[in-house]
Amino acid sequence: MTEQPFVANSAGRHFGADAGVTRTSAPRIAALDLARGLAVLGMVAAHVGNDGQRTGPEGAWPWLVVSHGFPSALFAVLAGVSMTFMLTARGTIPVEQVGRERLRSTRIRIATRAALLIPLGYVLAALDTPVVVILANLGVMFVLALPLLRAPMWVLGTVGGIAIAAGGWASRELLETLPDIPIVDLLWAEHYPAIAWMGYICAGLIVGRLRMSSFRMVWALLAVAVASVVIAFRLVRLGASQGWDVDGPWLTTEPHSYSPIEMLANTGVALGVIAVCLMLVYPGHGAVGRILRGALWPIMSVGTMALTAYVAHIIVIAIVGTEMVWEPTNEGLMALWLGLLVGCSLWRWQLGAGPLERGLTKASTAAATRWT
Repeated sequence: MTEQPFVANSAGRHFGADAGVTRTSAPRIAALDLARGLAVLGMVAAHVGNDGQRTGPEGAWPWLVVSHGFPSALFAVLAGVSMTFMLTARGTIPVEQVGRERLRSTRIRIATRAALLIPLGYVLAALDTPVVVILANLGVMFVLALPLLRAPMWVLGTVGGIAIAAGGWASRELLETLPDIPIVDLLWAEHYPAIAWMGYICAGLIVGRLRMSSFRMVWALLAVAVASVVIAFRLVRLGASQGWDVDGPWLTTEPHSYSPIEMLANTGVALGVIAVCLMLVYPGHGAVGRILRGALWPIMSVGTMALTAYVAHIIVIAIVGTEMVWEPTNEGLMALWLGLLVGCSLWRWQLGAGPLERGLTKASTAAATRWT
């Protein structure tokens, strides 16, 4: 792909940054590619890895429990980061200096990606794999994010906080009372309800505005991440000590329950992963940093073409059969991981942008050029 997956970033020169604002495009932040690659590989593990919950303890890797809930939340947070990067030319234009022309072109590009992701999600769902495909829901989240791109930080924090605190409850209530309405019902869907997951998107929109080149800022981000996880689990302990129902819809930590506790913890983990990735590939590490970046390059390659990798693994599951999910083996997981790592690395080395990312970039660029 050309820039970030799904919401590809562009230098100001493509759409004309506003007068008086720098047009220099910042280099790719490899740390975000690393985080995105980990998110994709984590979702693959959630689908086809054997953690012992579906097939028993034989041959299981219990640590794969971390792949349930956390990777998809990280994926959504990074989508929010990418949208902010798209608006600000990867952080080279302050949000408050983004003018109407660039804001409009960015919204058109994001809306175009949403218009492509939604049908792609339905097509993948039609393959009838046991995997709940996130792409259509993510496309709806893109649309909901359009009015928030240049919103003040306090607005993003408020909207995100409300989504985390009450989005899961609201989606369950709407699911029980409203009829199925294609696309619209993705707002309150049983899985990945957009009105709840906007909490992750808003967190990403905020993170995208941070000065990621500052080590102090990275440590602050890590501190917020740890605090979020600690608060979430302390609330569970407090609830248990007070006799509250910690397995109920408000305090449960069950993956994909969309309780405030689960979503707060997921947000903290996502922020923590981003902070650690920023530390690992920090350019100031010198020779050690270069070695680390070289070793992590295959994972970063998956991150640069996350959409292609995600779609590819769904297609593999459809071809191999549903037993790949219902009767998973970690040999199968390792084979799929290796295929994605090698395939994405070779593609990036020889061809650069992933095929689906390239298509999204061209389509959204054409739409923005025509309508702005």
